[in-house]
Amino acid sequence: MGRTEDVRFAPSGRRLAFACYADERIAVADVEITRSASGPEIAVTSLELLQSPALHEPHGIDFVDDDTLVVGNRAGGIVPLRLPPPGVEGELTPIDGGQPRLVGAPGSVAVRSLGDGRHEVLACDNWANTVTRHTLGGDGALTAGEVIARKWLDLPDGLALSGDGHWLAVSNHNSHNVLVFAYPTVSEESDPVGILRGVHYPHGLRFVTGDRHLFVADAGAPHVHVFAASTGGWHGVGYPAAAIRVMDDETFARGHVSPEEGGPKGIDVEPRTSVLAVTSECQPLAFFDVAPALDRSELDGVGESLIRYELARLAETARIKAEAVDARAQLTELVQTKAWRMTKPARRAYGAALRLKARRSHRRFSALP
Repeated sequence: MGRTEDVRFAPSGRRLAFACYADERIAVADVEITRSASGPEIAVTSLELLQSPALHEPHGIDFVDDDTLVVGNRAGGIVPLRLPPPGVEGELTPIDGGQPRLVGAPGSVAVRSLGDGRHEVLACDNWANTVTRHTLGGDGALTAGEVIARKWLDLPDGLALSGDGHWLAVSNHNSHNVLVFAYPTVSEESDPVGILRGVHYPHGLRFVTGDRHLFVADAGAPHVHVFAASTGGWHGVGYPAAAIRVMDDETFARGHVSPEEGGPKGIDVEPRTSVLAVTSECQPLAFFDVAPALDRSELDGVGESLIRYELARLAETARIKAEAVDARAQLTELVQTKAWRMTKPARRAYGAALRLKARRSHRRFSALP
């Protein structure tokens, strides 16, 4: 399926859709998930790769209902699409509606019901560094919307609304953090109320367990990080309380062609069974039981381990910087010595000889037939 991005469970938990970015398709799986005494049991009963002329680098995805998707196209704005019935081959059908003018390259979308047949659609624009809010009517018409967040955003790459509608979390790719805004009072001039650190390149996001935890996919590491809310919610600065490893070293290395690639991209949690779905280019679909990771005592223990790891990493960075400063000081002392000044003519002559040799080799190479 090539490079994949966001992934979402349908409201019923029986369908799963994820964006195939490079192939410009949407993969839709029918899934059956149950929980037994030994843990969750998962069956993927069908998988369809659906096309549509309305798909242009699909990146963000969310369900309106089990039969309707909203897709954020990095090269084509936001589009609502109708799914074919389960198990039936076909195309995604665009629902009649206008394209939002304020979204040029939506990287993620989030849908929330307004309760009267209408839905609220949030989208983050990767290149404009904004989050916009739109209304999706019962007839499929999508309003142009308004900018609701801009401050401190630097390549926003993921969105999540809390279940109670009080918090909006935004992945901040270039700043290596997640910003949390108060919702729905957030405006274009609002500062974030919370900032979550300790993630290399945050991507997909999901509030879970009654909004007490936030899962964050790290595109630059083989982990999904777990943040825990404070007593007052999501105010202040936070660090991961746990990390769930979602791929082995070999899989991660295969996709780690740059510091910001190789790790998980899209994530979602099926709330009835605490099953985490993860997608990435080299591991298109994987499931994990996250119930143990949400145990409070385990979170505290793993959080302490992560803090120790981070302190060790910072100490190693400081040691390397100190060695570099010491090396520069030694070099400065060397160039000020009498021996360095006396050997300067010899160094110049040696350099000139090397350059002459290189020019002669180049002429001989150029003369070859």
